[in-house]
Amino acid sequence: MLKKSLTTGEIAWNSIIFVAVILTALEAPYSFTFGTRIQKWQLVSDFIISLIFIIDICYQVRQRVKGRAQLNTTTEKFNWWSLLIVDVMAAIPFDIISYSLGGASGIRFFNLLRLFRLVRVIRIIQLFGKLPIVSKAVRVNIYIIFFVIIVQWVSCGWILINPQTIDDQTTHFIKAVYWTVTTLTTIGYGDITPTTNIGRLYTMVIMILGVGIYGIVIGNVTRMMAAGDRHKEMARERMTDLGTFMKYYNIPERLQNNVSSYYQHLITKRLTDNDNKIINELPQALQQELQIYMNIKLIRNIPIFKDCSQQCLKDVAGALQQKYYGPGQTIINIGEVGQEMFIIGHGIVEVILKDGNTVATLHENQFFGEGALVRETKRNANVRAQSYCDLYRLEKVQFEEIIARHPDLLDSIERVANKRSSDRRAPRTPSSKS
Repeated sequence: MLKKSLTTGEIAWNSIIFVAVILTALEAPYSFTFGTRIQKWQLVSDFIISLIFIIDICYQVRQRVKGRAQLNTTTEKFNWWSLLIVDVMAAIPFDIISYSLGGASGIRFFNLLRLFRLVRVIRIIQLFGKLPIVSKAVRVNIYIIFFVIIVQWVSCGWILINPQTIDDQTTHFIKAVYWTVTTLTTIGYGDITPTTNIGRLYTMVIMILGVGIYGIVIGNVTRMMAAGDRHKEMARERMTDLGTFMKYYNIPERLQNNVSSYYQHLITKRLTDNDNKIINELPQALQQELQIYMNIKLIRNIPIFKDCSQQCLKDVAGALQQKYYGPGQTIINIGEVGQEMFIIGHGIVEVILKDGNTVATLHENQFFGEGALVRETKRNANVRAQSYCDLYRLEKVQFEEIIARHPDLLDSIERVANKRSSDRRAPRTPSSKS
């Protein structure tokens, strides 16, 4: 029975098996068609692939003995034993056996017996299909790989019914591949045509299959490409609608720029424009956990969190509270005792001293107010929103709970706080940065 989830190690192991089987699927028909003598590299690869399957069989049996591969019905038990028998057949080093028997033409079919390994590809695709996320590039590559295998097999079939004449082996194979591609893609230039009845029958079958195969590959690849761009296209349409809306109501240019900037932030920082709708359909506990990982993406590359462990990032992300501020709105006041720090998700804030001088302008993914988390001090500057800001607040009480579990975070914030204090005490020049 298929497992409901795969570990990273199992994904890597199945990927190795997948590559090994694909190489066999490409090489075995070629060797059979041309009756090539078995080379040393083929013996080595056959041994390695057989060893991989033997190790995998041992792993499956071990999982079954330990009860991790639960088989609850007679059908599941039958399927498990059937697939195990196929895996055993796939593990047999047929190339080595053929070589040991002298590679006579009568046992050349041993090359094709290695194609038992293809059954494993179907199982691997089923396993990967159960993963919550399979990238578009992986799916496209799988379709391309299978198209290449089909081209290889059809080409070898063409060579078998149209034996090599005056062409050398490489040229004859390239011509066969050329004929296969033009036939499967329904282009059919007609410069290579069958001359026998068997060849004509074979060509008609390939023509009929080619329409379906080509349509399936192109259709699925096109669908995946379109699905990948769907959210971007929707975002562009919304931006156009937003622009039309603001133009119709004569919204001031300053406000238009602020709205467009914030909406662009939503597009670039979220997978879709309805992330919240997606998770709102889930139970509250799952919503909170997913929101933590969304916040981790925000803070992962901020300097004070760069060297933190995954658990530390989860604790911080879970404690963050989202806050919004408009242009000119004060976020921090001089003289108040600080009880929180802020991380900028979007927007621009300015740090203003008591004399009215702006000493720093902070942007997306920067932070401020960290001094309040490491020492009981009064704020020594005002912080004001220069544009519409999307901020994330970390309160002192929660911060103290986090550093009790992850003291390395305190060291990181203290270094930043001390550096900023020394920078502000240092004489400033027109080109200096806060």
